Amino acid sequence: MTEATSSPDENPGPLGEWEELGRGIFSRSHRRKAAGTGVPAEVFLEHFGVSRISVDRLSRAPTQVAIASGERIAAERQPPRSFYGWAVVTVEAVRSVGCEAIDSPLPDNPYHADILLPESVEEDRDAQGQYAAALAGLSEWRPRP
Repeated sequence: MTEATSSPDENPGPLGEWEELGRGIFSRSHRRKAAGTGVPAEVFLEHFGVSRISVDRLSRAPTQVAIASGERIAAERQPPRSFYGWAVVTVEAVRSVGCEAIDSPLPDNPYHADILLPESVEEDRDAQGQYAAALAGLSEWRPRP
């Protein structure tokens, strides 16, 4: 992760193909698998019917902002979780499997983005799993600093 030059209050704008997107990992077992045999597909699998996968723009977000976002999400989980790091995938890789990546800043996170699954798989859990596996296979584990 590189240190971004933009202010945390600024919207960093459209995604570049080169950008790294980080999917937070909040499960101890997912962390162990990611650090060992590779990122498990479940990291990129949302609830049934959800076609947006929440990620952070790690190439743009200052390190401490990205960590704070992960910690906030972990604390809001029920039960609260720990934030271990990210499964990191490039925008180019996301698009290579037929998904789209868009910037979707949030009030508390201007570096938020979404990976969009094709609309045709929104109600198809098997197809969602296939996309999750493809994204996981193209991602790499990055522990929080």
